[in-house]
Amino acid sequence: MKHRLPLILLCVISVSCFFSCMGTAPTKEIRLVDSLNRQAYFYHYRNLDSLYNVAQKAYQSAQLYHLGKAEACNNLAFYSFMKMDFDKAEHLNQEVYDLTKNELELLIADIGLMKIYQRTAMNKEFYDYRNSALKRMKRIDEDKNLFVDRHEISRLKYAYSEFYIVSAIYYYYLQQQQEAYYAINQIDPLTDLAGDNNQLLYYHYIKGAASLCDGETAEVRRLHEFDELYTSWRLAVKEKSIYFEANGIQGMANLMANPDNYEFLKNRRSHALKQLGLPVDSLLPLKMAQISLDKFRRYNDLYQTAAAYVTIGRFLNTHNRYQEAVDTLSKALDCVNKHHELYYNRHHQSNQIDRLDPFVDKDTLYTELSWLSKKKVKTVPEWISRIREQLSVSYAGLGMKIPSDYNRNVYLDILEYTRQDKQFESRYASLEKESAQLNVIMLLVLAGLFLVVGLFAIFNNRSRNRNLMHLARLKLTLDICQKITASIPSDVTDEDDIVEAISEAILPDLQELLGATSIKVQLKGEEESAEEEAHEDPSLICSAFPLYVPDKEEPIGTVTITTKQKLSKDELALVSVITPYIAWTLDNGITFISLGEEQRQLEKQRYVYEQHIATNKRQNMIKKSCLAIVNGITPYIDRIINEVHKLTEKGFMHDAEIKRRKYEYVDELVTTINEYNDILALWIKLKQGSLSLNIENFELDELFSIVAKGRKTFEMKKQHFEVLPARVTVKADKALTLFMINTLTENARKYTPQEGSIQVFATITGEYVEISIKDNGRGLTEADVQRILGEKVYDSKAIGIDNASSDVEELKQNKGSGFGLMNCKGIIEKYRKTNDVFKVCLFSVESEPGKGSRFFFRLPLGIRKIVGVLLLFLSSFAFVACGPDKAPVNKVTSRYRLERKVEIPVQQDYEELLNEASLFADTAYYCNVIEDYKLALQYVDSAMNRLNRHYAKYSRSPRRYIKLYDTKSPAEIEWWNTYFDSDFHVILDIRNEASVSLLALKQWNEYTYNNAAYTALYKLLGEDQSLEEYCRQLERSTTNKYVGVILCLFLLASLLIGYYIIYVRKRLINRLNLEQVLEINKTVFAASLLRSQESSEVLLREEETLKEIPQRIVDDAFSAVNELMTVNGMGIAVYNETAHRLEYAANPRVEEIPAVVHRCFEQQAALQDEQIQALPLIVDVGGQRQCVGVLTLLIQEPERQEADFVLVELIARYVAIVVFNAVVKLAMRYRDIESAHEEARRASWEDNQLHVQNMVLDNCLSTIKHETIYYPNKIKQIIDKLNSQTLNSEEEKEAVETITELIDYYKSIFTILSQCASRQLEEVTFRRTTITVEELFQHAEKYFRRLTKNQSVKLKLHTEVLHARVTGDKHLLCFLLENLIDEAFSVPEDGILHLKAVGDGDYIRFLFTDSRREKTVEELNQLFYPNLLRMTAAGKGELVGTEYLVCKQIVRDHDEFAIRRGCRINAEPCAEGGFTVYFTIPGKIIK
Repeated sequence: MKHRLPLILLCVISVSCFFSCMGTAPTKEIRLVDSLNRQAYFYHYRNLDSLYNVAQKAYQSAQLYHLGKAEACNNLAFYSFMKMDFDKAEHLNQEVYDLTKNELELLIADIGLMKIYQRTAMNKEFYDYRNSALKRMKRIDEDKNLFVDRHEISRLKYAYSEFYIVSAIYYYYLQQQQEAYYAINQIDPLTDLAGDNNQLLYYHYIKGAASLCDGETAEVRRLHEFDELYTSWRLAVKEKSIYFEANGIQGMANLMANPDNYEFLKNRRSHALKQLGLPVDSLLPLKMAQISLDKFRRYNDLYQTAAAYVTIGRFLNTHNRYQEAVDTLSKALDCVNKHHELYYNRHHQSNQIDRLDPFVDKDTLYTELSWLSKKKVKTVPEWISRIREQLSVSYAGLGMKIPSDYNRNVYLDILEYTRQDKQFESRYASLEKESAQLNVIMLLVLAGLFLVVGLFAIFNNRSRNRNLMHLARLKLTLDICQKITASIPSDVTDEDDIVEAISEAILPDLQELLGATSIKVQLKGEEESAEEEAHEDPSLICSAFPLYVPDKEEPIGTVTITTKQKLSKDELALVSVITPYIAWTLDNGITFISLGEEQRQLEKQRYVYEQHIATNKRQNMIKKSCLAIVNGITPYIDRIINEVHKLTEKGFMHDAEIKRRKYEYVDELVTTINEYNDILALWIKLKQGSLSLNIENFELDELFSIVAKGRKTFEMKKQHFEVLPARVTVKADKALTLFMINTLTENARKYTPQEGSIQVFATITGEYVEISIKDNGRGLTEADVQRILGEKVYDSKAIGIDNASSDVEELKQNKGSGFGLMNCKGIIEKYRKTNDVFKVCLFSVESEPGKGSRFFFRLPLGIRKIVGVLLLFLSSFAFVACGPDKAPVNKVTSRYRLERKVEIPVQQDYEELLNEASLFADTAYYCNVIEDYKLALQYVDSAMNRLNRHYAKYSRSPRRYIKLYDTKSPAEIEWWNTYFDSDFHVILDIRNEASVSLLALKQWNEYTYNNAAYTALYKLLGEDQSLEEYCRQLERSTTNKYVGVILCLFLLASLLIGYYIIYVRKRLINRLNLEQVLEINKTVFAASLLRSQESSEVLLREEETLKEIPQRIVDDAFSAVNELMTVNGMGIAVYNETAHRLEYAANPRVEEIPAVVHRCFEQQAALQDEQIQALPLIVDVGGQRQCVGVLTLLIQEPERQEADFVLVELIARYVAIVVFNAVVKLAMRYRDIESAHEEARRASWEDNQLHVQNMVLDNCLSTIKHETIYYPNKIKQIIDKLNSQTLNSEEEKEAVETITELIDYYKSIFTILSQCASRQLEEVTFRRTTITVEELFQHAEKYFRRLTKNQSVKLKLHTEVLHARVTGDKHLLCFLLENLIDEAFSVPEDGILHLKAVGDGDYIRFLFTDSRREKTVEELNQLFYPNLLRMTAAGKGELVGTEYLVCKQIVRDHDEFAIRRGCRINAEPCAEGGFTVYFTIPGKIIK
C-alpha cells in the first residue's frame, strides 16, 4: 500500500492537469476574438451593421475563450439596445453572467442593463443593477493594480465613464439636476477618456444636450451648452462617427429651435455656425434637424430618428407652422409604432396591433398606457411623452382644443406612470407577498410529487374513449352550424327574435352533443339576468362563452349552456367552433336591424324637414299672393301716367269737360290703387309676424367652411380669397346668416378688380361677434355709404359712379339691383325687433375711395359663452362663500395632487396666504374649463402673488419669487432645494393651469417655461429616497424563491411531458384542427369586411364586389387552410345574379374556371375531379336552400380521413354564409340607406332655401308697404284740390306737373321694389311629384275634422274619390284644399260641403261645392281678385278673405311648373243651389 501511494498521487495530479488544460483557449483564438471585439467597439457609433457582423463573428469564434465571448455578448447587447430590441439586449447582457466571472465584463453587463431600464423607465430594476455595478466597482477598485493589459485598461475606462454617463442621463430625465451634474463631473475627459473617442464624443454630447454646463447666467450656460454640442459635432466629423455627428447637429438645432436662442447664438457664435456649411438664416435649425434626420436614418436608429422628427416639429411649432408640425410629429409616432410592430406584435392576442395616432376621438384608455402596463412590452415613455407634448402644442396652434387636450393628457399620464416613487405604497405588501409565495411554492412542490404519479394512471384510462367520440361529434357540430345560420328569418326586426330563433334551432342537437338542458343566447348588457336564472337550480352548471366577431374587441354577447356536468376540454373545443357561427349570426342580424333602424331614423329626420317645408311653402305661397297684388297695381299706375300725358302733351288741359273727366278717371285709378295698398298693408301687417326666425346657437366656422368652398369663382377672376377661422359660437338664424355672408362676398367679388384680395373674418367682443367682408377694390365715397345706410330704397346704378375712372361702362354693366344690401339691412332690423339679446345687431359699411371697403354686421354671442361667464362668477362665489368639495376634474387642468409630508407651523396666519393661493388655483381651473383663458391667467397671477407674499414673510432669506415667465430656472425649484415649507401641490396646480391657458392662447415661450417648471417640480415631488434600500431587500428575498420556482417548473415539465406522451397527443391534434378551423373562419370573416377606405359606392358596384371579396378571402385564408391540410391551391366561385355567371377567384390565380366548378354548382353536390375537390356553397334562406357559389381545393393527397372531409365541410359552410351576406344582403341594405341619406339632405336643402326666400320676400314686401303708400295719397290730395277748387292756369299747370313728377317717381320706386321681390321667386321651390287623389282627399278630411272639433256649427264634408293620380306639389295642393275649407268655415252656417274629382282629358278636375250660400256670376267672377270689403282681420294674427287669392296663386304655380300648361281655377253657380269652385291639375285616371 505504501508503494502504491506515490503512484495514486501522480495519477491524480495528471488528471487534474489534463482537465485544467481543457479549459484554456488557444492563443490564436484569443487574438482573433480580441481583435474582432476591438473592431466591434470601434464601430459602436459609426456603423451598426458592421458592429453586428464583427461582434457576431467574435461570438461564434469564441469556443473556449469565454471572456472574449462575454465581451462579444456585451457588444451584441449594445447593438440590440441601439436597435431598441430591449428584450434581446436584456437577454444578451444577462447571458454574460453565465459566460464569465470576470468583474469587468460583468460590470459592463450591469451598465448595459442600467441603460435598458433607464430608457424604459423601470426605476426599481435600474437601481437593482446600479447597486450591483457599484459593488463591482468597489471590488475592482480594490484590485485595480492588477489591470495591466492595454485592452483591459481601455475597457475599464469605458465601463467607468459609461456608468457615470448613464447615471447622469437617468437623473437628467428625472429632473434631478444636481445628481446629474455630480455624476457627469466624476469623469475627467483628459485622463479618463484619453484615447477613447467614442466616450469623449458621448461625454461632450451629454453635457450639451442635458444642460450640464457651468455658468453664472443662463446666457453663459447656453453658450457652454452650444460649445459642447459643437465640439461633439466637429470631433464626430473628424472621427467619421455618424451617430454623434447627427446627435451634435441635432442638439444644436434643438437649442436654436427657439427664435430668441437662434438670434442670441447667431450673434455670439456666428463663426461656429458658418462652419456648418449652411446658409445662416432663420431656417438654419430646420435644415440642421433635417440633416440629422438623414444621418440617423443611415445609422438606422429609430429612437434618434423620432427625436429628429420631434426637433423638426418643435421648430415648426415655434414658427407657427402647426399643420406641418402635426404631420412631422405623426412620423415620429410612426417610428414608435414601427418599433412596437417589430418587437412586440407577438404580445397581442389578435392580428391587429395597437397603434399610436396623433388623436383618437373619445379615447380615454390610451394605447401608450396599455403598453406600459404590459410587463412583456418594453417601450420608451420619455420617447412618447416628448412627441405628445409637442403634438399638444401643434393642435393648440391649430385651434383644435380637444386633440390638444388629448395629447397633453397622454403626456401627463406618462409623467404619472414614470414617477420614481410610483411603487412606494406597495413595497411593504410586496415583501410580505414574497415571503408568502415562498411557502406556497414549497407546498406546491410537495403536492406536485403526488400528483404526477396519480395523473399518469388516470389519463391512460380515459384516452381511448375520448378519441372514439371525436368523429361523431364533428358531424353533429356541422349540423348545428348549418342550423344556426339558417335560423334567422329574413324579415327579422327585433334582437329578441334573433336570440329566440337561434336557441330553438340548436337546443335539441346540443342536448345530444353536450348533454345541455338549456341554452340561452344573450346580447351584451343582459348577463346579470342570466346569472340570476342560473342559480335557481344548484345542481345545474352554467357555462358562459363570450361571442366575439373578428372586427370587434369587445364581445357582442354571451351564450350560456346549462349542463348537468362540467364541460370537458374536447367539448369546449367543439363549443369554440360553434360560438363563431352564433356570433356571426347575431352580428349579422343586429347589423340588419341597426341598418334598418338607421334608415328609420333618417326617414324620421326627413319627415321633420318635410313638416318645415310644408309650413315654409304655405308662407311662401302667401308671399307670392301678396306679390300678385303688388303686380296688379302696375297697370293702374301706367293708366295714370297715360292720362296725365294726355293732359300735358295733347292739349286736353284747354278743354274743361275733357279735363274734368280725366281728373275724375285719375281719381278713380288712385282710389283703386289705395284699395290695393290697404289690402296689401293689412295682409302684410297680419302675416309678417307669423314668419319666425330659426334662432339657434351654431359655430360660425361651419358657415365659413361653406363659403370657403366657393374659392374657385374668385380664382377664375384671379382674386385672392381668404376665410379666417373664427372659433366662436353665435346666436342667430343659420340660413339667413349664410345668405348675408354669401351676398356680401359676391358683391366684393363683382366690384374687386383682378389681382385684388377679399377677406372674410370675424371679430369677437364681450357682447357680440362682428362678421366682416373686406376687399381692396375701388371703394365708395362718403355719400355712397350714407345712401346705402340711410335710405331704405336707393338707385344702385348710381353707387360708385362718382369715383369711377375709365371703367364706368363696365361698372354699370356689372351693377345689380342693390337689393342684396337692402335685404341684409332688413334681416338685421328683423333681428333687432326680436328681443333685447339682438339689440347688439348692426349692419354698417366702412370704405375709402381707392382703398377698398369693409361691409360688416354684428350678431350676439352664443349662449354657451354667456352661461360660461355666469358659471364662472357663480363658481367663484360658491368657493369663497361655502368652500364646497371639489368637482371631478379632467386630467389636463388638474393633475394628481401628490402627498408630501411637510412640517408646517401651527400658526393660523401661516396657512392663510396658502389657502388663498389654493382658492385662486381652483378658480383658475374652472376658468380653463369654461375656456376663459385670460381670466384664468389673472387668477394664476393672483395665486402666485399670495405664494410670493408667503415666501417673503416666512423665508429666512428670500431671494427669488415665482413668476409666470422668467429667463432663469423656476423659483420654486430653489424653494424646494432650500427646504422652504410652501404648498408645492398648489404651485404644481397653478403651473399646470398656466400651461393650459398659455397653450390655448398660443403664447409659446411662456407655455414652454411653465410646462418645464411643472415637469421639473412634478418629478421632484415624485423623487424616491428609499428606492435603493428597497431593491437590496428585494434581492435578498428572491434568491430562495428562484430555487423553489425551478423545482416547481421541473415537476410541471415532467408532468407535461408524460401527459403528452401517454394521452394528449391525439387529443391535441384533434383540438388543433378545430382551432385551425376556427382561425380559418375568423380569417374568412375578416377578409369579407369592407375596409375603412371603401365607401358604400363600392357596395353598389356588385360586379367588382363579387370579384374583390372572394379574392381577399382566398388570399388571406389560403395559408391557414394549407396548415390544416396540405393543398396546392384554393378558389371561390360566386354566382353573379346580374350577369348570370360565376365569378371565380383563386390562389394561385387562374385564367379559366375549371369544368368541375360548373358541374358542382349545377348539381349542388360535392365533386372531385383529378386533384380538384369542389364543394357547393349552400345557405338556407327563408326555409329554402340556395347555392351562392363553389369552394375549390387543389389537394395533394387524394386519400384523406373522414374527419378531414367534415372539417372541410365546416369551412365551406362558413364561407357560404359569409359570401352570401357580404355580397348580396348588405349591398341591398346600404343602397336603401344611401337613398334615405340623399332624401334627408335634399329636404334639408329645400327647407333652408324656402326659409331664406320667405325672409327676403317678407323684407321686400314690408319695404313696399312702407315706401310706396305716401305717393298715391299725395296724388289723391292734388286731384281733390283740382276737382274742388278753382285754380288759375298757372296753378293748375303746376299741380298737373307735380302729379307727373310724383307718378313717375312712384312708378320707378315701385318697379325697383317689385322687381326685387320677384327676383326671389326665380329660384324654383316647386317639387313635382305624383300624388293620388285619394291621398289629397284624406288630407282634406283630416283637416276638416280638426276644424270641426271646437265649432258649434253643424257642417259636414262629403267626398267622392276618383281613382286617379295627379302631377304637382303635394304640399301646395293640400294647402289649396285647406284654404277652400277655411273659407267655408268663415261663414258660420250649418250645411254640407262637397268635394269630388272627375276626369277632364289630360287633367283631373277638382270641384268644391258650398251648398249653403248663393252667389251671382258677378260675385263669383270677383272671388279671385283683391277686395278690401271681403278681407277682415281675425284672431291669432290671421286675415280672412284671402283664401281664394292663395288658391289662385297655387294653380298658377302648377300651370307654370307642373307637367303641362292649362291649369285653371274658377267658380260657377250650382244648379242644386250654392256655388262650386273648381280647378284643374294634370293627371290621369287609374284603370
